[in-house]
Amino acid sequence: MNSSSARPSHHRPRARHLAVLLAATLLPLTAAPASAAEPDTSAAEQVAADLCPWGYTTSSTVFFGRAGADSGVPNRDLGSGCTILDAVWAKAPFADHGSFVSTVSGLTKTLRQDDVITPEESASIVRAAAGSEIGTPQPASGTRALPDDRIGLVLYTVRATMSSAPEATLGSLAACGYRNAEPSGAVNNFYGKTATALAPLVADAGLSVPSIGIGLGDLQNNLDGVIANAKAFGAKYVRISGSGSWTLADYSRVAVTLNTVGATLKQAGITVAYHNHGFEFTAQNGVRGYDVLVRETDPNLVAMELDLYWAASVGVDPVELIKQYPGRFSLFHVKDMAADGSFADVGEGTIDFARIFAYSQMSGVGLYLTENDSPRPDGVSSACDSYANLRALRY
Repeated sequence: MNSSSARPSHHRPRARHLAVLLAATLLPLTAAPASAAEPDTSAAEQVAADLCPWGYTTSSTVFFGRAGADSGVPNRDLGSGCTILDAVWAKAPFADHGSFVSTVSGLTKTLRQDDVITPEESASIVRAAAGSEIGTPQPASGTRALPDDRIGLVLYTVRATMSSAPEATLGSLAACGYRNAEPSGAVNNFYGKTATALAPLVADAGLSVPSIGIGLGDLQNNLDGVIANAKAFGAKYVRISGSGSWTLADYSRVAVTLNTVGATLKQAGITVAYHNHGFEFTAQNGVRGYDVLVRETDPNLVAMELDLYWAASVGVDPVELIKQYPGRFSLFHVKDMAADGSFADVGEGTIDFARIFAYSQMSGVGLYLTENDSPRPDGVSSACDSYANLRALRY
């Protein structure tokens, strides 16, 4: 990452002029900015605080996806709350990959002329855009299968027996093919056991734990415990969920927390992730809390664990999310929806997983974790049915 995030103050007026023109052009047609949408803030104060409605902050690099699609250039403030990524996404949607790269090239040329970025940084941003998959269709060929070692189970599916019979439950999951598991709980309380007590049972069953679910309070108040528990399991991700009562200001505060703890966790070889339900996609003052979280967190520190069922349950297309935020989704919760909106075993409901998985590379996903919140006839049977169906899926 380029560490030269500051720019000379005499360059700011020209950058501000660019940002104000950009924001003023589209502001009447676009939702109010997340960073200024607290309930007690007037419309005039919102505009004064941030004229850009896209909500990207300077917490990240100019990022279009993983690997070569991360420019490493700081997402600089252009004035009036606008950043480089705001300027890019103001031009979306893009007809194709070529138009996206052309748009980025034109914007970086202007920023270079205004001395906001250096010629080297301009080249890095354009290379990242070219290396991304934005604007490139990802058809399902029907010839690809998910790698077995990337499939796992969210143990919430088998919660009914994890407390009373963990060894038998884990052994049954391994017997039907699972290699990975994601336990959920709190620091030192996973189905009534501490991490150090449960971890050997999982390992003895032949399962790995790439991710664990914990609470936001654990991150805020017991980060050392979170790290210790993750290391006990060998987990590389720790994920949290949110609250349906959060305001946009709450989402912004959580984004700050995730960036802060994410930096500490990264030093320990762990990445913090956010798991969605459906409420994050309900707009408040025209802004979705989910967008606040994605745009205000550093993609190099914070991952998103996309729950496909919960997104679909509120009419959100996972493919459109991936197109909008390429490279941000390191984990999928793969669960299906019955025709009546209830939970179904994977592959036995209405969600078109093949279409979604065709965008796996663009999404950045590395783990596909099956789940059923209301398994029938029991958790193990449901989990094993989902595994068999997922292994048979071609995309």
